Amino acid sequence: MNIINSINIIISIFAGLLGILNYFYTFKSNVCSVFVTAQTIEAIYGDSVKVIVNLTNESGISLELKDLKLLKNGKQITDNGYSFEKAKSNYEKLHKKKYFSPIPELSSNIYLTKQGLQKSESENFYGNWLLPKNGTHITCSYWIDRDQIPDTLEITTNKRLRLFSRTKQYYIFNMTRKIES
Repeated sequence: MNIINSINIIISIFAGLLGILNYFYTFKSNVCSVFVTAQTIEAIYGDSVKVIVNLTNESGISLELKDLKLLKNGKQITDNGYSFEKAKSNYEKLHKKKYFSPIPELSSNIYLTKQGLQKSESENFYGNWLLPKNGTHITCSYWIDRDQIPDTLEITTNKRLRLFSRTKQYYIFNMTRKIES
């Protein structure tokens, strides 16, 4: 009887340890993953830069994006309200002549896309956005002053992005080199 009781105790301790390990594995595997890419586009007129942020949900479940902040040295950066038409008009008034585009017309799709991004308004994050599951991405953009290029992006979701946190910071631009797009 003594040997059977010892074997039962060993088996129950082993099963308990496996149960605890399974709990931690499940807890860790339920952490969601968001992939972030960012780029900048310089304005044709004025001293503004457009920061374009793409967020891709790599998790098997949908996420609700609750907050998105651009930070530089821990301070939040906001959109400066840049308008292509207003900046072009101001430039023409300053130079008192009809101004033609400083970039030569090209038939390249890359040029047309870049020119469209330079002229487009920003698409700031407001409210809550849905990040669909498995590789679908969303894009938001901000016009900011050239000297305010952020070094960090902070996002908050309704699910865990780290061990116990629903907020995660991503370092998006290295401040030691200038990013060209």
